[in-house]
Amino acid sequence: MKLTLILLAILTFSSSSNLTDFEKYDKYVWKGMIDFKDKNYKKSLINFEQAFKIIPDENVSEYFYAAAAALNLNQNKKAKGLIIAAIKKTNASENYFDSFKEFNPFREKKLFSKIKADYAKYISDFYNGLKHPQIYREVDSLMEIDYKMRTNGSEWKEISRVDSLNIKRLIEITKEYGWQDKGWLILWHQRGTYGGKNYVWDFFKPYIDNKIKEGEMRKDFWTLFEEEKSLINYKEQILGLYTNQFKEYPIKDIKNVDKRRAEFGLPPLWYMEKIYGIELPIEYKKL
Repeated sequence: MKLTLILLAILTFSSSSNLTDFEKYDKYVWKGMIDFKDKNYKKSLINFEQAFKIIPDENVSEYFYAAAAALNLNQNKKAKGLIIAAIKKTNASENYFDSFKEFNPFREKKLFSKIKADYAKYISDFYNGLKHPQIYREVDSLMEIDYKMRTNGSEWKEISRVDSLNIKRLIEITKEYGWQDKGWLILWHQRGTYGGKNYVWDFFKPYIDNKIKEGEMRKDFWTLFEEEKSLINYKEQILGLYTNQFKEYPIKDIKNVDKRRAEFGLPPLWYMEKIYGIELPIEYKKL
């Protein structure tokens, strides 16, 4: 992909008006990630910090990349603050903290051992900051049941029974406390009937569509559901989300895939190559 197209795309994101907070946040994050990959750590850190001013509790990975940018700039105090913020605001798992590869060159620094020593305290601060910690923990427990049923050799009939109980409880929770982000997987396991009419979609589809319209949830919420539906019905992708299956499931009308992705608040496909190293379809490279 030509550099001029990349720069044009970034400028387009930058000058867009009437953006939701999620879109403003993503604009800075995408720039921050591109700058990080280009080893322009100063600009990367600035962009990430701008993003966090808009939404301070969105994503642990972006906090960790910001901290890694600070570490590369030898700004250890700032890096420590960003890592602690990631834990307190996003419930960053200790396993992820231990395995995040961009931290590896710096793990001998004292800030890492100090954070490890206080990790449980920071996690406690996260839960203390929740409006409804008992609901957060309950959704966690639903996720644990979901995982257990799919890994302990249970028969499909029993898995379906538990899925039904979980989704009914998630509906009750959502009605009383609002959407819980960690409930996505429970809803995902209802994807076999996505697009149809039943008690699950009669509630969640209009509820989430309205939240998206009001800017309270992301435009990309349904993208994986739509992609899965297209794979099953037409054996093709519409957004290129299954990045390791481009040959098996080619992208429909590939010359317009980035336009479709933009409509759903997703970055261009070339971004996925630059940031995550995916192999782009040959047809896309020729555009």
